[in-house]
Amino acid sequence: MKIEILYPELCTLYGDKGNMQYLKLCLPDAEFVETTLNAKPLFLTEDIDLVYMCSMSEKSQEVILSRLLPLKEEIFRAFDAEKTVFFFVGNALELLGKYIKQEDGSKVEALAYLNSYSVRQTPNRFNTLMKAKFDDITLLGYTSRFSHTFGIPEQESFCKVEMGTGMNPKSVFEGIRKGKILATYMLGPILVANPDFTHYLLRMLGADMEKIPYEDAMRDAYNQKMKEFDKPDLELS
Repeated sequence: MKIEILYPELCTLYGDKGNMQYLKLCLPDAEFVETTLNAKPLFLTEDIDLVYMCSMSEKSQEVILSRLLPLKEEIFRAFDAEKTVFFFVGNALELLGKYIKQEDGSKVEALAYLNSYSVRQTPNRFNTLMKAKFDDITLLGYTSRFSHTFGIPEQESFCKVEMGTGMNPKSVFEGIRKGKILATYMLGPILVANPDFTHYLLRMLGADMEKIPYEDAMRDAYNQKMKEFDKPDLELS
């Protein structure tokens, strides 16, 4: 199994590198490759099982898009082939839409694989705890971002939010699930905080296992967090 981590020198925020650190414990025999900014993504030329990209600064979004846009047709073919799982966390999902609207009204061109767009509201950071339903899995986490995303239809959403806010203040749906693309604003790190979702991702990769590393401790933490989320006086932000 081969897993590609995109742009780890720029995608460094919110501890979400922890998702891949944990996945390395789950898949000790897998090959993990880090693709840096000036290298062509391996998934365009090789068989890759999982591609991961996580949160970055707004300036880094623009730098990364400058590398990806010349490759967009190749990237679209990889998305459409549905051979590789793409897992995007935090504002990495904004790269898939048509554009990112900046505070001055100008637009940063994005990949336009999806008919969505994002609107930045810097310096106003949007923070909230999140409880959401992904199929029959209850996800727990939080979001911290400067943008909201619009234009993702319900049938292509990642999860339905039960507590907190979705992709934007008017939506209860959050993230993207299209083909083998999974993308969510939810932080955590999501794989460490949600053991059932980790099992789901491993099944997608053909690596189902009865028990994942540190599962008992992870479930204890998850159950304790669930009790906190269920308190009637919980402040979401």
